[in-house]
Amino acid sequence: MKTRISVSIDREVLSRLDREVDNVKVFSRSEAIEKIIEAHVSEKKKCIILAGGPPEKLYIKELGCYRPLVKVKGHTLIEDIIRKARKANYSEILIIGSKELLSAIYSAIGDGKAVDVTIEYLEEKEPLGSGKTLAMARQQIKNTFLFMPCDHYFEINLEEVEAYHKKNRQTATLVVYSGTEQEWNQSSIVSLEGNIVTKYIEKPKKAETHLTALMIGFAEPEIFSHIPAGRINWSLQENIFAELAKQRKLVGYLYSGKWKNVHSKKDAEELSSQ
Repeated sequence: MKTRISVSIDREVLSRLDREVDNVKVFSRSEAIEKIIEAHVSEKKKCIILAGGPPEKLYIKELGCYRPLVKVKGHTLIEDIIRKARKANYSEILIIGSKELLSAIYSAIGDGKAVDVTIEYLEEKEPLGSGKTLAMARQQIKNTFLFMPCDHYFEINLEEVEAYHKKNRQTATLVVYSGTEQEWNQSSIVSLEGNIVTKYIEKPKKAETHLTALMIGFAEPEIFSHIPAGRINWSLQENIFAELAKQRKLVGYLYSGKWKNVHSKKDAEELSSQ
C-alpha cells in the first residue's frame, strides 16, 4: 500500500535525483526516492546457503574434500557462490550444515571478510530434510532473501532474478533451467503456465516437461509458514515447492546458461576444463 507524502528537497539534489530516472529500471521521481530510502533503511540483504544433510553425502572421496570445497576457476566452489551473492549486494551469508562440513568450510574461508561479507555458521545437529535446514534461519529473516545450495556452479544474474521475483510478488521464485546443454537428470521437474509453476515433482516416474528447477531462488518470510514445527522430515522439493505450486505461489525464472551440480570428480573436471 502506497502513502502520499510531501517533502522539500534542495534543487541540486533534486537534479541529481532526476538523473536516476532512466525509464528502464526507474520510471519516476517517486520510484527513485523509494529505492534510495529502501537501500538506506532496510536491513542488510541475507543469503542462505543450504549445506544440510548427512555430511558424508557431500563428500567426494576421489578428491578428498567436500563438494563446496572443490576448486573452480581459482576459488573453492563455496567462495565462488559467496562472491556471486556479494555481487548481487547480499553481504550477510548464513551457511547451514553439519558440524563437520561447517568446520571444513570455515577453515577455507573463515568469517568472510576476505570477500567483503559477514558469514554466520548455523549447525544442523539432526538432518530432517532441506525444508528443516532452511527453517533454522527463520529468526534471522525479516525480508526477501536469496537461497542457494552449497554445491552448484552457475552464471546466473542474481540481480535480475531478484527484480523478477519482486515484480511478481509471490512467495518464492526458482530459477528454472530451460536449455539443452545439461544432461536431464529427471528430478525437480516443473510445469509452467506463463511464469507460474503449476507443478513441481521431484523424481517423477514420467515427466511432463524437461524444465528443471534449480535450488537457486528468492523467497519471502512467508515461506516459513509452510514448514511445520517439531521433529519431522520436511523437504523443500517434495513438500514446500510442491505445495506452493499447487497454490500458484511459486514463480519460475527461465534460464538457459551454464550451471553444474557438482557431485563428483568428473563434474569438477568438466568445470575446470571450461
